[in-house]
Amino acid sequence: MNGLPARRDAFSAFDEFFNDFFARAGVPVSPLAARASELPAAVRARMDVIDKGQKYEVLVDLPGVSKDDISVTVEGARVAIAAETKRQRTSEQDGKDGGRVLHTERYATSYARSFELPAEVTEDGAEAAFENGVLKLALPKRATVTSKRLTVR
Repeated sequence: MNGLPARRDAFSAFDEFFNDFFARAGVPVSPLAARASELPAAVRARMDVIDKGQKYEVLVDLPGVSKDDISVTVEGARVAIAAETKRQRTSEQDGKDGGRVLHTERYATSYARSFELPAEVTEDGAEAAFENGVLKLALPKRATVTSKRLTVR
């Protein structure tokens, strides 16, 4: 023998160790092995936060989401975004143009993201727009209150 089976055994033990570790943590071992039923309850939405001086601009990727299914809450400097895609159920007989659907991979996904900005923001002048799967928030910074030292007479 050329020693290959021994290597396979060593690699198998190595893979089993890490597969077990990730399985206990609830992480799919391989993207190809993950099925719709094994997806996490909420996917972490990808985002960018840009400081534009007087306001923050937040861009969040929410593919497959309708604007009616997006929720944004702002409290002080904390921003929470939640969204959900809804599964479209199709029976075998319900195909377009009289065709028969043999297989479909549509499923529901929830997106969630919560973060804290470096400064508090205000609702006055805040804007939210959703286009081509990207949520764009413009969040004006709250005016800072400067302290004034009083002279005692």
